[in-house]
Amino acid sequence: LLDPTLTLERYRRILQLFFGFYAPIEAGIARLASAQATLGLPLRARTGLIENDLLSLGVSRHELAELPRCADLPRLSCREDLAGCLYVIEGACLGGQMIAPVLRQRLGIGQENGAGFFIGDAEETRARWSLFLTWIQDLPHSRAATVKIVAAARSTFLAFADWVERGRSPKE
Repeated sequence: LLDPTLTLERYRRILQLFFGFYAPIEAGIARLASAQATLGLPLRARTGLIENDLLSLGVSRHELAELPRCADLPRLSCREDLAGCLYVIEGACLGGQMIAPVLRQRLGIGQENGAGFFIGDAEETRARWSLFLTWIQDLPHSRAATVKIVAAARSTFLAFADWVERGRSPKE
């Protein structure tokens, strides 16, 4: 995304890969969160932002529906799994704040025409991250719980990296 040779077509392909991961992972997060008696953290779905970006970049609703979805997702079966996965998803929003200005400069895209996912919560991103950190720090922690949270974060990172690697074309 920060490659100086990034083209709009390559960016669209990257967003399609993000969509293929975020759609199923956020569905799993929502299922697990709804099963928790009290989550204590409002969820922020990002899949819709990617969808809007892709539509504004010329992907049709039919093409969007046909995009492959990642099936090799990290396990989401307990609060520790949820915390580790959200650490990755919420933390990625911070990176988006570094990527969005580059997209505007290099590709001329912003909130309404293709970069909404990376802009995300814009100036509220740091506040959202602080809210998440407070939530995760307030979880009951034992050594076992911390190990499970870290393992879940690692599994999420690896699942995403594997998904992107499998979806890349040879010239990317």
